Amino acid sequence: MAIHYPAGQVIKAHAHPGWNIVIPRAGHITWEADQRPVLQAAGVVFPPHVTHRTSSVAGHVSVFIDPWHLQLGPGHRRAIPLDLPAADHVRNLWLLVDVGDPDERARETVALLRRRDLLPRRVAIDPRVAAALANSAVAERLDQVAAAVRLSPSRLRALVHEQTGAPPAQWRMWRRLRAAILDLPAKPIALAAFDAGFADQAHLTRTATRLVGQTPGDLARNFNATPHRRQDEGTFALTAAA
Repeated sequence: MAIHYPAGQVIKAHAHPGWNIVIPRAGHITWEADQRPVLQAAGVVFPPHVTHRTSSVAGHVSVFIDPWHLQLGPGHRRAIPLDLPAADHVRNLWLLVDVGDPDERARETVALLRRRDLLPRRVAIDPRVAAALANSAVAERLDQVAAAVRLSPSRLRALVHEQTGAPPAQWRMWRRLRAAILDLPAKPIALAAFDAGFADQAHLTRTATRLVGQTPGDLARNFNATPHRRQDEGTFALTAAA
């Protein structure tokens, strides 16, 4: 999932289970992470579960990639500042929302950052974990997901936490949030919440604020203001990479 934020947008403090690459359209990104002093850089990568907030003068793009995709793993919970050459390369990949395949852009982004030794070593991800998490948003119970990949619920729960840093329940909520975000440009917030599996609009609002630092209303306004927007799944790069 890639979200484009307009100039001057301040993102509230939040934390989520995915990797987050934040690149300004120009200039630098300003951020705070885990109650440490305010910092600036040409770009920044937040590993999973790092509480952070960001802002930029020129606007920025925030790219989310799941830990089991591209063998990223749970990370080390320390923000990773990017130098200008690395940020420029990533910016060229993500500046326009409707150019190229988002999965391929994610692969190129991660390959670049690995070549520069900016990411931890690859983490072996059990294919059963990836398969289970891909279906977690639509399943009602963990035992259904576990049975589909021929694991016991307890073993699946342990593997997911070990390899991604979060339990299956948190991944189910994260994937439902992404589904709701994708629907926001085309549906009323209450309907997007219902279709994604939330109890009601208030439940979606609390979840979005906690996990991405924005309300659904904020996100919908951002999407409507984004140039070159297309009405399809590629619009916000909601893919396996997200």
